[in-house]
Amino acid sequence: MRIAEKRSFKFKFAGIIDFVTFIPFYFRKKWSKLTRFIANVTASFTQFVFKIKGFVTVKLIWGRGRLARPFIYFGTLVLITVVFLTGGVFQKDLIVLSSDERDVFVASQSDIVPQPVLVSTAAPNTKLRDTTVTHTVKPGDTLSSIGQKYGVTIDTIRYANNISDTGYLKVGQDLEIPPVNGIVHTVKAGESIESIAKDFNIAPQAIADFNYLVAPYKLTKGMELVLPNTRIPKPTPVVVATSGNTNNTTNQYGADAYTFIPNAESGPAGSGQFVWPTTSHYISQYFSSYHRAIDIAIPGPIFAADDGVVIRSGWWTNGYGFAIQIDHRNGYVTTYAHMSRLDVNVGQSVSKGQTIGFMGSTGRSTGPHVHFTIQYNGKHLNPLQFY
Repeated sequence: MRIAEKRSFKFKFAGIIDFVTFIPFYFRKKWSKLTRFIANVTASFTQFVFKIKGFVTVKLIWGRGRLARPFIYFGTLVLITVVFLTGGVFQKDLIVLSSDERDVFVASQSDIVPQPVLVSTAAPNTKLRDTTVTHTVKPGDTLSSIGQKYGVTIDTIRYANNISDTGYLKVGQDLEIPPVNGIVHTVKAGESIESIAKDFNIAPQAIADFNYLVAPYKLTKGMELVLPNTRIPKPTPVVVATSGNTNNTTNQYGADAYTFIPNAESGPAGSGQFVWPTTSHYISQYFSSYHRAIDIAIPGPIFAADDGVVIRSGWWTNGYGFAIQIDHRNGYVTTYAHMSRLDVNVGQSVSKGQTIGFMGSTGRSTGPHVHFTIQYNGKHLNPLQFY
């Protein structure tokens, strides 16, 4: 009995061992069949793709492009369908579904109600005005700087003060500054809002609104009206006859003033060592054969480069605008052109570094700068060789 039990156990144990050792062979055989199946399917699919590709290529080539448009339409339709069906799946993380996100979203008021943006039409550091103010010209003032201060254009200031294109400012001069760009018009006998509006190409309602006029808009002779943003006529130049003060002169200097001027009979003589004529050192144009000077930009005061005598101070008709020429009585002559203000007179002695005026953009100029020349016995020299 015991021997039979032992044999039975031995046979069972041997069967288990055979089963365990058979499992790897079984999976290996199945894996082999699976890989062969995948290889066959891949090969068949590849052949199918190549057949389709060949078919399409032949059709496209022999069809000479007739089938290109249908293929494009079909491909586009398939692409749109795929995007439509899968777009929500790929973008689901971008959609806020939880109500817990609401507090985060409304935390900023700007996310719900856009904040209004207020744009001020006033110039910096000024308040909107409805009346004319008086400005007294100070050293360093220009029409441009005054216009920026009060928020009006240069033409507005010129017309209000009857300053011509060739006119310049004097220290202590009083300027009337209108409240806005435009003009201040003095009503004449028989004029009406409609006639004024027609003359200056402005809407009658703009005149009534800015000047607080109430219908029936009766105007009286001598009444002043502000015409905002209107066409600005050219001011009528006023020629002031002066005696001994060329700061108000209307002297016109022609082409001969560009060349060497004979030495002055008396006055201080320069040393031949020149100081830089401005506070700015930015050179916008250098000395060349066709530009026998240097242009120094960035507005500021202009200084005499050396001791000497002023021999020209006024308007130069050939492009220099307002300019000053100094004879240094040692063969050297310096010229300072395109100035906005002249502070010295013809015949006046000046010392090295003395302020003689202010940089501007008068004459043939595209922006504020000084056209600075140095001549020696009539020959123009490069000013930079002296610094």
